[in-house]
Amino acid sequence: RRKLFLNACERCGLDKRSILSSMDKWNQARLIVIGDIILDQYAACEAMGMSAEAPVLVVKELKCKNFIGGAGIVAAHINSLGAKCDFISVIGKDENAEILKKELDSEGINYYFMEDESRPTTFKKRYIVENQKLFRVSRLEDHKLDKEKEELVISKLREFAPKVNGI
Repeated sequence: RRKLFLNACERCGLDKRSILSSMDKWNQARLIVIGDIILDQYAACEAMGMSAEAPVLVVKELKCKNFIGGAGIVAAHINSLGAKCDFISVIGKDENAEILKKELDSEGINYYFMEDESRPTTFKKRYIVENQKLFRVSRLEDHKLDKEKEELVISKLREFAPKVNGI
């Protein structure tokens, strides 16, 4: 992997000095991330055997852990590298939205969410046994935004855009 990285840097005309110089300026950058946020949940499970009613695996859920997903994780990575990030997304009016807000607050990410009661906050839960993903359950509604919410997103984008280095 290191060799692939170094070859890619060489093709782009990047050397160690220019990469380090760019990294030093990263904390001066401000970016906008716009997109769907997802609450990713991983459920660690223990296999218990097969069901008597149907040919399916029975598991016992041991613990769950929540993570920011979708465009939210992009905003979190930008923030963790030291740049400023404004994050724009649409969420549902639900508990999952509140979990994500708390997580973004704890990361120090500036966000602007439009609540849309016609959709839940996108949620994906993965069931894992011994580091092997068994299956994923997704709760989402992917219909288009209504005109009013679309205009809110555009107006927020127009407000943030003059102050940023990239979107």
